[in-house]
Amino acid sequence: MLFSESSEVLAELLTAAKEVAPGGPVIVAAVGAEGEVRAEDALARGASEALLIGEAIAEPVGAEVLAGALVAAVSARGPETILVGATRTGTEVAARLAQALELPCASDCMAFRLEGDALAVERRVYGGRFVAQQILEGRPRIVTVPPRRFARAEKSGAPAGGAVHRLAVDLPEPLVRTRAAAARSPSAVDVTKAEVIVAAGRGVKRREDLALLEQLAEALGGVLAGSRPLTGDLDWLPVDRRIGLSGQTVKPNLYIACGISGQIEHIVGIKGARTVVAINNDPKAPIHAEADYSVIGDLYEVVPALIELCRPR
Repeated sequence: MLFSESSEVLAELLTAAKEVAPGGPVIVAAVGAEGEVRAEDALARGASEALLIGEAIAEPVGAEVLAGALVAAVSARGPETILVGATRTGTEVAARLAQALELPCASDCMAFRLEGDALAVERRVYGGRFVAQQILEGRPRIVTVPPRRFARAEKSGAPAGGAVHRLAVDLPEPLVRTRAAAARSPSAVDVTKAEVIVAAGRGVKRREDLALLEQLAEALGGVLAGSRPLTGDLDWLPVDRRIGLSGQTVKPNLYIACGISGQIEHIVGIKGARTVVAINNDPKAPIHAEADYSVIGDLYEVVPALIELCRPR
C-alpha cells in the first residue's frame, strides 16, 4: 500500500514498490477532496487499486486525519508493506500510523529488498554519515521513502486497468486546523545543477553582505547558496537554496563555503562536490576537515581578494 499527499511523490513510490513486490498488487490510498485526481494518476502509472477516503474533506488534510484514514485502509486491505513518502506531512503520518497499529517503521529508507518474509532496508543515520542495514520482521511494516530517491513511474498511455473503490469511514475531527497555506516563491536558480557554488553561513554578519559573495559567484560563473541558518532562521536566502540534509544535495565541481562551520547536517549535502574550499576564521571549525583547501581567515578579507584575482587582466 502506498500513500503520499503529493502526486509526484506517489509516482515515485510506484517505482519503489517494484523493489518490494515486483509484479505484486499495489494499492494506493488517497485522502481528501483531491484524492480522486491522485488515484486516477496512480492507476495510469500502474497501481492495481485505489482506495478513496474522506472525499468531502477540504485540503490540505491534517496529519492526524490522514493517519486515521490509513488505519482504516490498512485494516480493510491488510497489506504486507506500507510505503509512505517522507515529506514533512508524510513523516508525521507514518509515525502516527505506526503508533496507532503498533507496527515496525523505518524512516528515510534509501533501498529495500525482501529476504524471505522479512524486509531488509538501508537508511542513513547520524545525519547521513553512515548507512544502517536493518531488518523489519513484523507484518505489516511501514517504510518512509525520501522524495526524489526514485524516478517517477511512467504513464502507460492505455486506460487505467486498476479499480477505484471508496472506503466509508468516520474520520476523527482534527485537533489542529489549517487556516491557510501558501507555497514559498522559488528562486530563479537551481543549485542542484550548478557547477560552481558559493555558500554563505553564519559568518556573514549582515544580509547586505551577501552581495559580496554574489560577486564571487558571478566571477566564477556560479551561483549563491546558503546553510540552514541563512535560509531558515534568518530567511536571508530562499529555502530552495539551502544546502544540507534538510535542503538540497549538490554535486558541483567547485564548492566554496564562506563562514560555514561545517556541521554534519550541512556536510551531507556536499558529499558529492569534487572540490571543497573552506573560508573560516576558526581553525577548529569542522568544515576544515571536509575541505580540500582551507583558508583560515576573515571572509571579509579573503573574498574581496578572490574576486580581484578572478577579474580579467
